[in-house]
Amino acid sequence: MTQQKTSILASNATVRIMTPWGLGTGFLLGDYELIVTNRHVVQGCRQVVLATDTFKKRIANVLYTDPLYDLAFVEQPDGLAVGSLQLAFEGYEVKDGDPILAIGHPLGLKYTNTNGIVSKASRNVDGVQYIQTDAAINPGNSGGPLLSEEGLVVGVNTFIMSEGQNLGFALHYSLLRKSLEEYRAAGSVYSVRCISCSNIVTESTLQAGYCPFCGMKMNQEDFKGKLYIPGVMARKVEEMLTKLGYDVNIVRDGRDSWTVSDENLNINITYSPESCYLSSSCVLCRLPQEDIGRLYSFLLQQNYKVPGVTFSISGGHVKISTRRIRNTDFHSETAYTLFENYINACHRYSDILINRYHCIPAEVAE
Repeated sequence: MTQQKTSILASNATVRIMTPWGLGTGFLLGDYELIVTNRHVVQGCRQVVLATDTFKKRIANVLYTDPLYDLAFVEQPDGLAVGSLQLAFEGYEVKDGDPILAIGHPLGLKYTNTNGIVSKASRNVDGVQYIQTDAAINPGNSGGPLLSEEGLVVGVNTFIMSEGQNLGFALHYSLLRKSLEEYRAAGSVYSVRCISCSNIVTESTLQAGYCPFCGMKMNQEDFKGKLYIPGVMARKVEEMLTKLGYDVNIVRDGRDSWTVSDENLNINITYSPESCYLSSSCVLCRLPQEDIGRLYSFLLQQNYKVPGVTFSISGGHVKISTRRIRNTDFHSETAYTLFENYINACHRYSDILINRYHCIPAEVAE
C-alpha cells in the first residue's frame, strides 16, 4: 500500500476526542467496533465528545481504561460513518528501520500525518513494551495510530521524551491486542485494569473501591469520573451558550474554547486566561475568483456600519470576528444579546457574500 493510500485510510478512521480538560486522538478498529485511545486523553471522564470532518460532534461512553498500558476504549456511536483500521496480525514482526506513519491532531491541527522510521522495534519502559519512532509526535497526537507500510496498526502513539528530539513511543500492538481480548473476556462491560496485579476489574467485581484480586486501592476517578468545575469566565460563557440553546457538553472543545456548529458555519469562541480577553471568529466563505474589488469595498463599508464585529480576510477566507471582550466587561445579559446578534450576523453575511458576491461556501472551503 502506498503511503498516500495509508494516509487516506487512517484519516478516514481517525476521530478527534474532546474532554473538558483537553483533546486527543482516537481510531476505530473495525474488527472490535471500538475506538482506541490513551487513558490520559479520557482520564476522569465516563463520557467524551467525538468528532470527525464528516459528522457533527456527539457524546460517547468510555468503556475501558488501563493505567498500566495507558489505554482506553470508547464506544462507537450509532451512525458513526467513518472508516476502520486493522490491527497487525498476531506474530507480525516490527523491525528496526521499518517505515511508519503516525496520524493525529497535534496542538489542534486536524489530521496531521507524520512519517518516519522505527528507531527501536521493542523498547522496554517501566516494564511495558513500546515501539520507539522518530516520527514527530506532539500533544494532541496522543491515542492516534502508528501504522505500518501495509496500513496495519502496529502501535498506539502514547508519549514523547521532551528532553530529546524525535523520540516518540507507541504502545506495542501485542499489548493492545491483549487488552482487547481481556476486555472481551470480562464481558465487554465497563472495566479498569488494576495497575498492581494487571487483572481486569469491572464495576460489579470492584469491592468497596479495592481490586478483588490483590486488594489494591483503585483510582476512583476511573470508575466515577472527575467533576468538571469551569473557571469563572468559562462558567459565564457556558451559561450564555446554554441560554442561547446550545449543549455545552457538545460545543466545549476544552477548558477555555468552544465551537458552535450552526448549519454550515463553525463559530469558534476562545478565552485566554493570560490576556483575560474573550474572542470569537467564524469563516463565512472563501474569496471568489472574480470581482474581488467590489467585495473588498463592501467589507470595508461593513466594518464601519456594523458595531461590535470586524470583517477580515485570511488565507483566502472571509472571516467575521467579535471585538475582543475583557473578562471584567463580560456580563451575562449584554453578552447574550451580543452573541445572539453575532451568530445571526454570521448567517446573514454568509448568505449575502455567497449569493451577491459569488463567494465559495464555507463547507467547500473547509
